[in-house]
Amino acid sequence: MEESKIKEFLQRRTYWYHKIRLADGIVTPGFDLEPLWDQVRKVRDTVDYKGKTVLDIASFDGMFAFEAEKRGANRVIATDCLYKSFENFLFCREVLQSSVFPYYNVSPYNLTDRLNVYFQENYEELPEDRRFDIVQHFGLLYHLRDPMLSLLQARSVLKPGGILILETDFIMDSNESKMVFNGLPENARVRDNYSVWWAPTKLCLLEMLQASLFQPNHSSVAEMFFDVPGRENGRVLAPQNKKKSQPEYKIGRICLTAKAVATKEAQPKLLAELKRTYRNPGLEEQLYFFF
Repeated sequence: MEESKIKEFLQRRTYWYHKIRLADGIVTPGFDLEPLWDQVRKVRDTVDYKGKTVLDIASFDGMFAFEAEKRGANRVIATDCLYKSFENFLFCREVLQSSVFPYYNVSPYNLTDRLNVYFQENYEELPEDRRFDIVQHFGLLYHLRDPMLSLLQARSVLKPGGILILETDFIMDSNESKMVFNGLPENARVRDNYSVWWAPTKLCLLEMLQASLFQPNHSSVAEMFFDVPGRENGRVLAPQNKKKSQPEYKIGRICLTAKAVATKEAQPKLLAELKRTYRNPGLEEQLYFFF
């Protein structure tokens, strides 16, 4: 695509989340979140993408989906339900001549159900088990009203032994296993952002993963304090100029990998509890993947 057309599109679109390099000297005008993204890349670099199938959940403009493809993934699926970013994704896909396939009508709560066509349309040249080798779950968990359901959904679409790469807000100044509710918009116990619902401690997050049939890789854990920059009239504000609330906890960002545990290796009592779908709503559609 001609450079002039790329620049014209970027001037028309006012909302970008990611900074995606489209050509020499041309980068999409996303948020100033490089420290956060660099930590994700540091953890991601420990995972082999060559020839793998990858699911990128909550892909937004698609930066990490496109990067997975560049790292040698054989097939990349990007899911989201944020249509204000869908046009951005399609434009970047065209400019980059990418083969990443978008499902922008898929919630993280119903991956198994909404990706049924992908999983079930098996042709001779495709493997019978079309579950993913890698699931990227970045910057999402703390935005979800039901984070445990999201983890179980991520596990349901991974092959046994597959890798989840998870990045989220977390509570840095507690060794307890707990998850704090951010509260109604005026409370801001965690972040001054009404779309943030929860922040777990590190121990809580590790146990949530285990309860969702994952084995966390403790040596992969990377953590940092991070004060999310604010915006005013489309301009990113420096942290010292941002209007601040007074959260009750020190909130940082954590990124790690976790392996999908095969059901035959899971704790019997945990497995029995997961089968009780009346206490695990939304699990019914996934059971054939597990058992």
